[in-house]
Amino acid sequence: MPAVAAIGAAALLGSLVVVSTPAYAQPIEEPVVVDETPVDRAVVSSGTFESAASRSDFDPGYIISDVQFYDRDAMTQSQIQSFLDRMIGSCQNSNCLNVYSQSTTSRAATERCRSYSGASNESAARIIYKVQQACGISAKVILVTLQKEQSLVTRTAPSSSTLERAMGYYCPDDPSRPGWCHPDFAGFYNQVYNASAQFQRYRLNPTGYNYRIGSNSILHHPNTSCGRKSVTIRNAATAGLYIYTPYTPNSAAMSNLYGLGDSCSSYGNRNFWRLYTDWFGNPTGQLSSTVAKSRLAGADRYSTSVALAASAYPDPSSVSTVYIAVGTGFADGLAAAPAAAVAGGPLLLTDRSTLPASVRAEIVRLSPENIVVVGGSSVIRGSVVDALKSLAPTVTRVSGDDRYATARALALLAFPEGADEVFVASGGNFPDALAASAAAGSRGVPVLLVPPGSNSADSATRSVIAQLGATTVVAAGGTAVISSNYLNSLKSGTDVTSLVRRGGADRYKTAASINDYAFPAAIMGYLASGVNFPDALAAAAVAGAQNAPLHLSPGSCLPAAAVGHLTLSGVESLTFVGGTSVLTSNAYNYRPCS
Repeated sequence: MPAVAAIGAAALLGSLVVVSTPAYAQPIEEPVVVDETPVDRAVVSSGTFESAASRSDFDPGYIISDVQFYDRDAMTQSQIQSFLDRMIGSCQNSNCLNVYSQSTTSRAATERCRSYSGASNESAARIIYKVQQACGISAKVILVTLQKEQSLVTRTAPSSSTLERAMGYYCPDDPSRPGWCHPDFAGFYNQVYNASAQFQRYRLNPTGYNYRIGSNSILHHPNTSCGRKSVTIRNAATAGLYIYTPYTPNSAAMSNLYGLGDSCSSYGNRNFWRLYTDWFGNPTGQLSSTVAKSRLAGADRYSTSVALAASAYPDPSSVSTVYIAVGTGFADGLAAAPAAAVAGGPLLLTDRSTLPASVRAEIVRLSPENIVVVGGSSVIRGSVVDALKSLAPTVTRVSGDDRYATARALALLAFPEGADEVFVASGGNFPDALAASAAAGSRGVPVLLVPPGSNSADSATRSVIAQLGATTVVAAGGTAVISSNYLNSLKSGTDVTSLVRRGGADRYKTAASINDYAFPAAIMGYLASGVNFPDALAAAAVAGAQNAPLHLSPGSCLPAAAVGHLTLSGVESLTFVGGTSVLTSNAYNYRPCS
């Protein structure tokens, strides 16, 4: 296992000889036991994921962001279990983490961790999840540490001794006690809990150790003749990793990311960064510079929708239908985006009472056979419809008594042959529905809207789902947005047998969760504002038609959740929708959100 620093070693381990411990790496108040051996400890396997790490993205002073590291909501228990099942595959003994279980003890709340309620026969996934919640260390960080220390995330027949020293906490490589691990800290639960608590100790005592935010001189290897590197540590999480594993990779280790370097190479922090990148995306929240980028924007929301249409449909003959939605309100357009995507045409925006000249010109260029106007006369005035009638043989207005009825009418119009799946999203706000609209369009299914606070689906919504023949309903957002009771009520009188919820702690994580579901692989992606709707509304139709995910941004940065999905799905190009007043140069330069 790579290097591990265990605090309080002198008091707990008595006369234990500490090997290869650089004095500068010790905490001020107590000595450190370092568990580090070179070369043979390299973790070469990257599991079942396609390699995503690039040497050029590694910054030794910023290995992982604090947002990613100290995220107590990074993964659900079911996500952890599914991840372990996928990584381990065919298990050969009961110690595999996807089948392992043990009884745990209760722990009172401390400065480092909230209380932990022990229980009988808790699965490894549940232990990891509960420790994440208690100690505020991301389950992703725990999983990566388990792998870099003992390869437990991919081992199909781990020994009991590897479980005892799962996180390498208080388990030093002492030549006089091979395989020894301090009994007070041995065992899977003890290891996961205490190592996580220790990371919080580092954070809470930033001046208590010689690795701190700022300039540091860090060894490449326990052999001091291998030299040092000046590293400017930028945040608490990276400082904590160096306290836990006090070496920085040399150029030989970085030149062979998935193998061995030379006799002066150490691998702990390299492997942490590389594994995290391969499994969950860049740990700093920075999108790889290898992802190409471009921007589509117009002088206003209307011309931005035109720019999207022109880019997506350079050949006018490929477009037979154009959808039109009002650009001053989001409600009707949310359901229009997947309908436009399925029709193979753009969603253009209009003013309530006047058809913008740029939009008119684009319709003339496309020369569609059909124009579908979404919304009643109170949303889009008759004067706009009259102007459109001179631009296409057929102009159809689709509307209902409210946004919910309009969405139902669109679903029946745009999906005459039915749909095996339906997305539902809140009609009270736009963020969740934007990503859902692109996802639904890509999957060839509609989006229906849910009134805020609804506890049970109305008969009209259930009737549309029944007419479509849908067997799966995907809820965009958490229970605060769409209640479980509402979701369960959709089974009544329909063929629905599967309910899927894709939500996150905020709109950006919800968008990423939806995209994880709908786009496990993608070539291109779109990014639009998550604080205003017009650009994302038109982008959702184009993204859906191109089988591309739509991610959201607060405007000045790229959310870590978006980076994670874009990386793991293999996206090669990202299109920013909107001008610099909407998505700033910081976002365009892949600046991670803090």
